[in-house]
Amino acid sequence: MHHPKLFKRVHLIHHKSTNPSPWPAYALHPFEGFLEALIIPILAFSIPIHGASLGTFFLFQIIYNVYGHLGFELYPNGFHKTWIGKWVNTYVAHNLHHDKFNGNCGLYFLFCNRLMGTLRTEYDETHKTVTTKESSPATKVAVSISSPS
Repeated sequence: MHHPKLFKRVHLIHHKSTNPSPWPAYALHPFEGFLEALIIPILAFSIPIHGASLGTFFLFQIIYNVYGHLGFELYPNGFHKTWIGKWVNTYVAHNLHHDKFNGNCGLYFLFCNRLMGTLRTEYDETHKTVTTKESSPATKVAVSISSPS
């Protein structure tokens, strides 16, 4: 969706939320919604999958998409440095993506960003700032808006 030809015409609608809340998690251009919905027939016709498994996948997808646009971080300070935290996406990582539009492109995982070098350099410091007890609630929500490019 970040290819220049698709971004301006399709995905920019979603990115108008620079410090998102759960509502823009599914604020999509109709064409983007159609493309995302294609996962259903692709899964159904390419691999044998039980209906409950498909339902569980979609429930996880909805919950994690809302979390990625929640407006605050649920994972504790230091989580992003743990073995699993290095690979699992966080609200802070996805919020930096909305704030800067480049880097931190994953919604569920960070491994592609780490492998491709697209993890934003300020991610670690921003996560620490957002999750420390000394941070004010306003800082926790809007920290990426004031962070350097």
